[in-house]
Amino acid sequence: MNITILTPTLILSFFIFLTILPFLHLFHFRGPYKIPFSFILRRFSRFEMWYMKFMFILLKFNILYKNRLTRFIPEFIGFFAASGIRPVCFSLQDLKKILNNIYPDNKKQRKDFILRPCPCRDAQGKYSKDVPNITDILFTTNKNDYPVNRDNLFLTKQEIFDRLDYFDEKGLVHIVLGCMGISGVNICNCHKPICYVLQAVLVRGLKVGLKKGPSIATIDVDKCKGIDECGICLERCVFRARNIINGKGNVIAENCFGCGLCANSCPENATKMKKRENWHAYYFPKIWFE
Repeated sequence: MNITILTPTLILSFFIFLTILPFLHLFHFRGPYKIPFSFILRRFSRFEMWYMKFMFILLKFNILYKNRLTRFIPEFIGFFAASGIRPVCFSLQDLKKILNNIYPDNKKQRKDFILRPCPCRDAQGKYSKDVPNITDILFTTNKNDYPVNRDNLFLTKQEIFDRLDYFDEKGLVHIVLGCMGISGVNICNCHKPICYVLQAVLVRGLKVGLKKGPSIATIDVDKCKGIDECGICLERCVFRARNIINGKGNVIAENCFGCGLCANSCPENATKMKKRENWHAYYFPKIWFE
């Protein structure tokens, strides 16, 4: 067997396999897809957890990130997957605007949301005693697809608001993403050490992995108590978007993704969220945030 021919073939086959995986992952929610090969896609949905395990292995495989040639593989996969599911960071206030626009009537107490375990935690088998583990919120109008058990909690909008408040208090980052299916939009409340998206963006520097939200933090230096007395904003920011200038908590605008964790915890209301200029909406009408 000619090794010189076999080696490039194996490399090409492996690369094709890697690029197909994120495409299949886009359709991981079961539903009446109007696309070719729906049989294959539905079968793949049963093995989604193994796909995520594999992606975490790639994320931790240091040799892939040491030079441009090998780094191209995870960057290409990240670009392809992110272009499909489009993870976008939102503040707590922006999320409540979204849910109030989609579900304006809360008097009926309809349980239109599912709260599920974090898939990133399940894929890695890493669970916490300090922060919540069941944090994945799915919008759905088809409850029959999901069994009622301890892993699928059906909640009302107000119950979801209460959970989001708690997640925000615990420092979890709110990320909205979508997959192509009948129930394909969900809110991931992400813990930085566990979340694949946050690790890919913040640790590996894959910039295409997360889109900035409609809001951006701003600081009123006159209200700021100063880092010596407070410093909560620096502790809460996961995006390295806060630093110190003249003893006050400054905002590095180009690093701010608009999660709002710093603003929601500022005791003096010195940090506030404002509308981000030239923001491009993906899932929801831009007017909802104005």
